[in-house]
Amino acid sequence: MLIETTINAQTKNYLKEHKLAELIKKIEFDREYIVQIFNFFTDVAPQDIYRFMITYGIIEENLEAFYKKYVKPYYPNKHLEEMFENA
Repeated sequence: MLIETTINAQTKNYLKEHKLAELIKKIEFDREYIVQIFNFFTDVAPQDIYRFMITYGIIEENLEAFYKKYVKPYYPNKHLEEMFENA
């Protein structure tokens, strides 16, 4: 629930955690939730992202592929990249 609060803080539409998890697993970007997706990768702490991955059964390869394809070109996150390197 902490993640939902963080990613939806400045938006009118609401992205539930399970929907975000589905998008990441499928490596699909839904422009309707562009702000929430960028918030997830920039505002959520790496340790909380790791817990999110465990909770929703997201493998690191999918998370990293999603990040590199859709987020990194606009909002690179060094802390998240360190998490990928240290896994």
